[in-house]
Amino acid sequence: MPSKTLLICAGIGLLVIGAMIGGGLFATRGTRLELNGSVRKTRVAALSATRSVVVLDFRATNPSDYPFVVKTVEVEVTLANGKKEIGQYVPEVDAKTLFPALPALGDKLAVSIGTGEKIGGKQTVERMAAASFLLPESDLAGRKGVVLRLRDVDGPVAELR
Repeated sequence: MPSKTLLICAGIGLLVIGAMIGGGLFATRGTRLELNGSVRKTRVAALSATRSVVVLDFRATNPSDYPFVVKTVEVEVTLANGKKEIGQYVPEVDAKTLFPALPALGDKLAVSIGTGEKIGGKQTVERMAAASFLLPESDLAGRKGVVLRLRDVDGPVAELR
């Protein structure tokens, strides 16, 4: 049977180890690069009988201490039949001409997110993303879901729904 002194020393040792682990986790809480947020509004319009565009207005927050630098922007739509389609990204230069040409989209509410854009640590931004699809407007209007996927230059991927 262990002595009382041994049990006290073991207990103190476990408390010290627990405090060190907790302190280490607390000290590194802002180093995990991620992007949180949601798609606030989804708009769909026809470009032609067989081609349509999806515009997503979203808000994203970077809770880490380091900037999230956008490498790629992807818009994925899950159709009514369960099939997933990835659209062709529409950059800001083209998005500026898209809205006057398609009044059904309404007003342009935010700047498009682009490759190379930095979302600073502890920063919240409101942006938009547009993508064109080789699908009729009716297929996109009846979609089951839409995901905006932003990939960081260092590897992490954020999926906003």
